[in-house]
Amino acid sequence: MRTANLKTTEAGKPGYSDYDIDFQLRQEVQGRIVQIRDKLLNHLLFIIDGEMNISYNEFKNHLCRAGEMVFIPQDALTRIEAFTDIKYLSMSFNNHIAIYDEVELHELREFEQERAIFHKLDIRTPLTEVIESIVFYQEHKISNTPLNEVKEKEIFLVLKVFYAKQELARFLKPLINPDADFKTLVINSYQGSRNVEELAKRCNLSVRVFTRKFKSQFNDSPYRWILRQRGKQIKALLADKRIPMQTIVNDFGFSSPAHFTTYCKKQFGATPSAFRNALNGRIEPIKKEAPRLNDEL
Repeated sequence: MRTANLKTTEAGKPGYSDYDIDFQLRQEVQGRIVQIRDKLLNHLLFIIDGEMNISYNEFKNHLCRAGEMVFIPQDALTRIEAFTDIKYLSMSFNNHIAIYDEVELHELREFEQERAIFHKLDIRTPLTEVIESIVFYQEHKISNTPLNEVKEKEIFLVLKVFYAKQELARFLKPLINPDADFKTLVINSYQGSRNVEELAKRCNLSVRVFTRKFKSQFNDSPYRWILRQRGKQIKALLADKRIPMQTIVNDFGFSSPAHFTTYCKKQFGATPSAFRNALNGRIEPIKKEAPRLNDEL
């Protein structure tokens, strides 16, 4: 969720990670209007103080109060109007793996045919305590990816255990569909897939059907996406000085250290050692070159 000094603002800029999870503690004054359209991330809003009017897509002007939570699906055109001074916690995420693991969306399929409605839920104990802990971290500017991932899983685990299946199905209805399952399958399957053919096979689809479905759901070609994920993984491993270069060479199937060096020069604009030093702040950051689409996977 993005807000700014402007009266309205829009989210959805490209460049999100494919495993984004973020928490933001937000406050708005009475009368402020915030408009969001995030093409890549879902949002859970936990209202802490005040009253707000929320509209998104076909659902218009729903009053939401402190102690309630609202689910906003990705790509929804959303309008929030503060009736009073408001304070709320936003959890932005696209990690269907965590949802699938904790909530087990397939168990909610029996409610899939229910009519879509604007659905909000009360924040009950022990979810209240989980939210309070995240607010504490936010107020003390404590935030990092591992912590966010733990808190995301904790939230969905509490939802699974302390909320009825039917109310969860209504609350998370936009996620209970084959497209969400396809994205989960892709994210679960892509590691170890060196090309589109291998990934399509892991998803039990022909390359033609897989490519068409992938472009529809990810708004990108599978080849570009695999190349980007591979680069992100390698960059994360290079940032950890404890991981030997040879381990990365072996794990990613490079034929030799020289082959890996060539890859890094093309993708990151530096040798593996120089890029690792830059990531660890030893030298000025390397200017990254745009990935070349004909690079070998």
